[in-house]
Amino acid sequence: MLLILNTIGQAQSYLSYGLAFNGHEALAEKRTAFEIAGAEPLCFSGTVRLEFDLNFVSYNHIYFGYILRIVNDNQNIDLIYDQKTSLFRVISGQHFFNISFSCDAYKLYNEWNHVSVTMDLKKQQISFAVNNKNVGSRAFSFKGNCFKFLYGANDDERFHTRDIPPMRIKDIRIFHDDELTCHWPLAEVTDTLCYDDIRREPAKVKNGVWLKPGHQYWKTIGSFQVNGNAVVAFDQRNEQLLITGIDSVITYNLRQQQHARTAVAAPQQNILVGCQGIYDTLSSQLYNVYIDHRKVAVYSPEHPQWTTTFPDTILTEFWHANKFISPLDSALYIIGGYGQLKYKNQVQRYQPRSGQWQILSTGGSFFPPRYLAGLGMNNTGDTAFIIGGYGSMTGDQMLDPRGYYDLFAFDVRSRTFSKRFSLDSVYGSFTFANSLVIDAKRRQYYGLVFSKDSFNSRLQLIHGSLDKPVYKLTGTPIPYSFYDVQSFADLYYAPGVGKLIAVTLLYDDQELRQRKTTVNVYTIDFPPLDLDAQEETITRGTGFPGKWLIFILLFLPAAIGALWWRRSRLNVKRKQDADAADEGKQAGIASPAERPAIKEPPAGALPSSESFVIQPEVEEQIVIEEQPERPRSSIRLFGPFQAFNAEGEELTGLFTPLMKELLLLILIYTVRTGQGITADELNEILWNGKSAKDAKNNRSVNLAKLKTILERIGNCMVNKKSVYWQFQYTEDRFYLDYEHFVGLTKRKAPADRSFMADLLKVVETGAFLAKTEYDWLDDIKAEVSNAVIDLSLGYLKEDNHAGDDPEFVIRITNAVFLFDRLNEEALEYKCKSLIQLKRHSLANNTYEKFVKDYRDIYGEEFYKSFNDLIR
Repeated sequence: MLLILNTIGQAQSYLSYGLAFNGHEALAEKRTAFEIAGAEPLCFSGTVRLEFDLNFVSYNHIYFGYILRIVNDNQNIDLIYDQKTSLFRVISGQHFFNISFSCDAYKLYNEWNHVSVTMDLKKQQISFAVNNKNVGSRAFSFKGNCFKFLYGANDDERFHTRDIPPMRIKDIRIFHDDELTCHWPLAEVTDTLCYDDIRREPAKVKNGVWLKPGHQYWKTIGSFQVNGNAVVAFDQRNEQLLITGIDSVITYNLRQQQHARTAVAAPQQNILVGCQGIYDTLSSQLYNVYIDHRKVAVYSPEHPQWTTTFPDTILTEFWHANKFISPLDSALYIIGGYGQLKYKNQVQRYQPRSGQWQILSTGGSFFPPRYLAGLGMNNTGDTAFIIGGYGSMTGDQMLDPRGYYDLFAFDVRSRTFSKRFSLDSVYGSFTFANSLVIDAKRRQYYGLVFSKDSFNSRLQLIHGSLDKPVYKLTGTPIPYSFYDVQSFADLYYAPGVGKLIAVTLLYDDQELRQRKTTVNVYTIDFPPLDLDAQEETITRGTGFPGKWLIFILLFLPAAIGALWWRRSRLNVKRKQDADAADEGKQAGIASPAERPAIKEPPAGALPSSESFVIQPEVEEQIVIEEQPERPRSSIRLFGPFQAFNAEGEELTGLFTPLMKELLLLILIYTVRTGQGITADELNEILWNGKSAKDAKNNRSVNLAKLKTILERIGNCMVNKKSVYWQFQYTEDRFYLDYEHFVGLTKRKAPADRSFMADLLKVVETGAFLAKTEYDWLDDIKAEVSNAVIDLSLGYLKEDNHAGDDPEFVIRITNAVFLFDRLNEEALEYKCKSLIQLKRHSLANNTYEKFVKDYRDIYGEEFYKSFNDLIR
């Protein structure tokens, strides 16, 4: 079973499908609509559950809009995204439900999020869950049992809308009393109608953007000419493609809609054929490198000019060399190349800071001289992978030149090559475009291969493993005119927009006075798929039947061994019981079979310290029925700022930015100091620079508005006492999470489990005033964060029984990460607790995410390995 699940999991992890929605970036009539039962409602009884997967398209300006509109007779239930507060909200008619939630920003834009809507027609209740976590429910009076499900824009006569966020959805499922009745995977590649897999119920699509074709077909996003011999580079941090000619630098911003192209004048009198470009993300500079002269021209977007130019010379001796910049020493490395009938295997290093250039001595496996290889770096920047190419063992073009299909790893620290394996050239001979894209998480690579024996060649994407000689061809081919002294091709990856970028350059004949370069730019969505989306793998090793054979050979001895061990234990136990019975008879003690039955203590009773003590009868417990909690108004400061009246209606939208800051100043100062804030302090913070009269007028007007809003919330007010403005409320009718938090932190007794459970109820909703930034608030946020972290870690260190409940420990560490996502102690506790729960892969994923965040923030690698952390 493990083998089967592993095989299926690998195949499914690469399938990319679904429906993308054109949002506010498109004209109103071009926005996407997806309608289920738009013409004829679907009718149910009992419980109906709608599930679907959702994520957002990155790098758009407007995300507000309707995700889902459920129409029940003449009333609506809407799931919308409120960009202002970064919250998903549920609405019916003109009323907010008391249901709102947020999603982790990274997951919202980069992964699928599972949304579930349950409508209980008997109990007249609706509830929402996200990623298997309940986010809210409430009573709702359904009108009948028939529904329409409208995603995005819709043309319904009563509920027409065009406000939709740029989103993607897939795998829409409808369950009736927990039985799957409809499933729309949305795996189509075209058409305006799609049908569910079970009942063939139709769903209508308008202006849909199907995801699967984008993962199968390369799309041309640019085809143009530049003056001179162009070079190309890629700024992965900002996801910009940079193409340099002799008079300008052209930038493609992959994050902008339609991949906007801009050009900046930057004269560089002479770019030689054989120059190569590379962008240094460490210094934010573009390098134009001419290896023969050991010269590097530098261009910075802040100062759009080149530091040097190159004199005319003979053709380069380093055609199609590979290059990379290592973050370990900030140096540029160049490997291999070809020219003057010689293939090279030199490793050259250029130090930008000192301007020094040197040829390095290397060790390890022999790396045959070559060019037309592909090179990619791992995430840590200490290993370069080099695959394929064309060359000869001696480096002499006249002595047995050949194609290479081997994969080498070059260790930057030790300066050694190590050969991993060789591929079978089952598709005929091929060479590589200049760069590889490394998928370090899955230990895989992507590259572009082509035949060097034809001018009218084609680039084909290859997808292979870094650990085994396994590869496949995927995606459609790209036309490529190849002549090694007039052509260049490269491959890049933009993770933020999820695309691979291929670039081809074709230089004019060098005899022409006014030379130009033809540039073609292509993109394909990542991960790429075959046209039939199949996962066929070509390998020299064991195929699937061979895996089954290995599985059977391993399973049978293990099963036999387990049975033998169990039988041996049973025999030992029987012998021990028999020996004990014999000894008992000699001592006059009855055997276990002869002893009278002893009544077990009630469930939950503590065992006695003595062996056979008669337990007293347990008195019948009187159960006191809890009275339902009285409805309370509330203002919540943990997570995004929110305000609710006693009926649970959210009134956050009534606060303008100034109203919100005014309330927070009075509220927070009242809770922290017990006094409040003076009028002069309010003037200094909110109306600094205004005259005393203007400041007083502004304060009076806005305080009057604030009092009106608080009256709608109920059970709270702002009032002036002596010289201080204070926030006051009725204790049993109003809840303020910040006041409750401050009360907890002032407790002098050491933290115990009940205390931590109470603290978690407050802080688990999110960081203090998330997405609210004021200068005066920084110290208060730091104070809250320090208190949460100190109390949480103090409990984990001092309570000897804290580790007995790993689930509770994980809750505590998750709370710490809300306030300090790079807290190393919390990471250690969480990983150890996950391992205690046998969730090893989740522990490793937690560690990897921490390491990535650590690298992004500090610019260096985390100093502890996973094994060191959990040891």
